[in-house]
Amino acid sequence: MKTKSYDYIIIGSGFGGAMSAYRLASAGKDVLIIDRGKMPTRDDSCWDEKKLHTKDHIYRNDVPFYVDQKKGKIQPNWFDDTVGGMSTFYGGVSLRMRAEDFEGTPIEDSDQRDTSTAWPYTYKDLAPYYLEAEKLLGIAGIRGADITETPCKQAYPQEPNTVLSPPSRRLWKSATKLGLHPFFVPMAINFSGKHGKNKCILCSTCDHYLCKIEAKNDLTINVIPKAIEKGAELLSYHRVTKINCTGSKAESVDVVNQETMEKFTIKAKNIIVSGGALASPHLLLSSGIDEITGNTNIGNYLMRHANGVVSGTFPFPTNLKKILQKQIAIPDFYHGDPRKKKSPLGPWGIIQDVSSIGRGVIKMNAPFGLKNIAALASDFLINLLVIAEDTPNYNNRVYTSSNQKDQYGMPYLMVYHRYSKRDLAARKALYWQAGKILLRAGAVFLYILPIETFSHALSTCRMGQSPETSVVDSQCKVWGMKNLYVIDSAAMPTGGSVNPSLTIAAMALKASGEIV
Repeated sequence: MKTKSYDYIIIGSGFGGAMSAYRLASAGKDVLIIDRGKMPTRDDSCWDEKKLHTKDHIYRNDVPFYVDQKKGKIQPNWFDDTVGGMSTFYGGVSLRMRAEDFEGTPIEDSDQRDTSTAWPYTYKDLAPYYLEAEKLLGIAGIRGADITETPCKQAYPQEPNTVLSPPSRRLWKSATKLGLHPFFVPMAINFSGKHGKNKCILCSTCDHYLCKIEAKNDLTINVIPKAIEKGAELLSYHRVTKINCTGSKAESVDVVNQETMEKFTIKAKNIIVSGGALASPHLLLSSGIDEITGNTNIGNYLMRHANGVVSGTFPFPTNLKKILQKQIAIPDFYHGDPRKKKSPLGPWGIIQDVSSIGRGVIKMNAPFGLKNIAALASDFLINLLVIAEDTPNYNNRVYTSSNQKDQYGMPYLMVYHRYSKRDLAARKALYWQAGKILLRAGAVFLYILPIETFSHALSTCRMGQSPETSVVDSQCKVWGMKNLYVIDSAAMPTGGSVNPSLTIAAMALKASGEIV
């Protein structure tokens, strides 16, 4: 690695990096993937909330980043890093954005979209790559069951598990009685036993957990091994600290072995940054790419969806057998109020069934004096996740610390974010609808919890038609650079109101294919 020059170095092995590596290696290119995470260990720790979330944090990155999302408060946060990016922890939901989502973000007090934020290509252009990504990931779903999806004639690779858990069954009946249209959400889960390694056993430790039996088709199961079979190399637990350039050409990367702290440099003809919407602009800014290109958009326009959870407390245990309950979604409000009577105008988003978090996590975050009671209440909860489309704001951004560096010599990553009035109105409208579903299902008390993580972060190196308004072109090449690309959620100019993983995968297959 230290002596050869690769055709492509890919920094990060999430959906952008893994799919790009697969495509490039399949084309016979010399590909090196560098990831700061470790390969997941498939043992009892996969289902242990203490090791993953509350005490040991065995995959937690050792460098914090600092977030300003509440007035007067800057708080440290940490990434959970594994090879495969967050695909190892995600719940497997794999939805396509709708055709309208590519036309720009919502405009406040209007049912129109801001075309200046539109993608440089359409849903139709991306559709073949969505299909390929669904096959690679073995998505389980029922085509046409979602009343708001853009039509597609081809079936999913496999059918979902249609035996509803008690919470999901209760939600399905409640939503149907309210005149809504629940559907089985497409998931990257090996329900049939034929699309991945092992068949899903329908346990409740899926979302936010690793899969011990490798039935969740994360990238370490279905994509990265295929890329390695094609000749790609993987260097894990190593951190890229700088992209070295001569003029407008990227020539090499500086790397640190996170175990030994050894430093070295690797050369490449092309460099693809795929660290995600926070880490990718952080690396570009730390490497001075903004100064080389004169582009002031790098790191700006941070989007994250306006997400939150509405929890309903029931007078009985809701899922005694601990069966997988992240099964259904309600799409009726994706494009806003179906009757066009309630605000805000334009799209709102989607509502999804989601599992309860563990007792330990609830106890850790509950107010003092209520920790034990709150932990016991977890068995009596049914939850609905709301995902509202948010709007771009230049001031929402990723930037670097001006005076402090971490142990690897990089300036600390800083994040600033505030939701717009419209973002909050769309989320509030979805909260109201989710609450109605839970109350109709029998909930006696509702609790609302805004999600403050950046699991759906995007748009910090957004795609566009010119360097005046964007960072990369339609092939994800950085404006003003000859051989530097950003292929991950950072390149997405909009995110619709769905989980972004499948769109990142399709975008990466398209961009890397065009690069070849």
